[in-house]
Amino acid sequence: MEIINERGINWIMGQSGSFNQASWMKGAVYLSLAALIAKGLSALYKVPYQNITGDTGFYVYQQVYPLYGAAFVLGTYGFPLVIARMIAQHTSSEGKEGLVPIERLTFIFLCLVCFHSLLGTVIIVLAEPIAALMGDPGLAGAIGWMGAPFFLIPFLAMGRGLYQGVGHTAPAAVSQVTEQLVRVLVILAVAVWAMEQGNPYLAGVSAGAGAFTGGLAGIIIFAVMGWKYRRIFIYENTRLQLLSANWRTDLKELLVSGIFVSISAMALVIFQLADAFTVFRQLEAGGWSTAAAAAEKGIYDRGWPLIQFGAVITTVFSYAAIPLLSRAYEQKQMDTVRQEVGRSVKLCLVFGGAAAAGMAVIMPSLNEMMFMNQKGSGALQIFSFTVLFGSLFMTAAALLHAAGKSRLAVFILMAGLSVKTLLNLWLVPVYGIMGAAISTTVSFALIALLSLAALVKYSFWLPLPSLFWIKWLVSLAGMAVVVNVYLWMFTGFSSDGRGAETMKSVTASAAGAFVFIWLIWKLRLFSKDEWEALPKIGRLIPYSGKYHSEKRRRHS
Repeated sequence: MEIINERGINWIMGQSGSFNQASWMKGAVYLSLAALIAKGLSALYKVPYQNITGDTGFYVYQQVYPLYGAAFVLGTYGFPLVIARMIAQHTSSEGKEGLVPIERLTFIFLCLVCFHSLLGTVIIVLAEPIAALMGDPGLAGAIGWMGAPFFLIPFLAMGRGLYQGVGHTAPAAVSQVTEQLVRVLVILAVAVWAMEQGNPYLAGVSAGAGAFTGGLAGIIIFAVMGWKYRRIFIYENTRLQLLSANWRTDLKELLVSGIFVSISAMALVIFQLADAFTVFRQLEAGGWSTAAAAAEKGIYDRGWPLIQFGAVITTVFSYAAIPLLSRAYEQKQMDTVRQEVGRSVKLCLVFGGAAAAGMAVIMPSLNEMMFMNQKGSGALQIFSFTVLFGSLFMTAAALLHAAGKSRLAVFILMAGLSVKTLLNLWLVPVYGIMGAAISTTVSFALIALLSLAALVKYSFWLPLPSLFWIKWLVSLAGMAVVVNVYLWMFTGFSSDGRGAETMKSVTASAAGAFVFIWLIWKLRLFSKDEWEALPKIGRLIPYSGKYHSEKRRRHS
């Protein structure tokens, strides 16, 4: 998600000469940091939520929240960028910093109000039919609550777009973090209250209640900070009309660009939405009772926060190149484009592969550490490889967007979603959640490969040499072997229980990370420039260390 904001800032600063490089970097840092915190919170709070509500309660939450998740991404990332572009473009053409095209923005705001009000109303009114489509009428109450936060999205989108458009990103960043923090606290509080009543389905209303109160908190932040920043805006003194002169163009830009720019951030949410309408029903079709199918779906859903958190950590490195890539593409510096795309993909492969392999190896212990038992560990081990393939797609989709090929990324995602749905229908009745995990991993692998093929087709990326792949596989295999041996030895000297599994998981993760970093350093998986550009690692472990110095002396 942070990449979307960085690219928006990049575009804005390129349009207005009044912004200098320092303000651009400051704005990008604010938005990137806010997005990282928000995404981290969004992934991590689901662990205590599952601990509070159990697998059935977690199933209920995962059934209803994806209904809002896709619209939330559009309203808080895609649409604000369109608004910010519009303001920056107007500022540049009129030559006045902070000049707000009030007529055009009023039209955009009304469109957002109509669009999200319609969606919210549909979800509230059709909560029971939607629950029936999911196969569980008991979800209707929680689904109905999910309609409420839709009515707040236009205000959040407009606030973020306004501040980004005039180059003051602090209010947008503070609002985003506050919104997520309040949302998480309310969700957990409602979950505790509902479970005191002994009702995991009642706990599901926490998704809507948390999103609504979080949205209100974000709007309040904009209102409070709006007074402080009121002098940065200049409103044109024109007669307000309902339709601006360019309303058709503005509407197309809002819908098309808003969707395209959000596509990398929407991938995980859209796949969860497909699961919500297929996995539970197909488990029942395979002979599971309603209660057992709900609990089993909740066990499968444990994988999503793990995948989300792994993807956040993995894509932080690769997303950092997006602003530079965007500028290089606009200036037709194709050598720089290929260099930055190659670096981003390589970082994603190396660290995404390590996260996926490491998570798969320690999954039984990690599962008990986070979710209190080891149920479904086999399926979650397969699910773990979605970290690699999901991160690759999200990175490639963001790179395609930066290079002006967003439409292709949308088509690839839709193709993957179709494959995911068909595989769920085929595999889940036979293999249960193992089939669901396979369908997710295979579908993400497909769209990751298609996205990389697209980068190659448009000459944005030169495939890595075979020697890199050999070194990469050796590094992953070496890490996996060492961690497996460590876990085997640890098991022989420790007792059972969640505390022991927590110790195993944490220490095995640290051991695996150490071994993997040592292997990629020893095998020279990165070039000198790439290694030294890595945060912390490049400084802590010099590229030309003692081992490489001795090796060079032997060959000289």
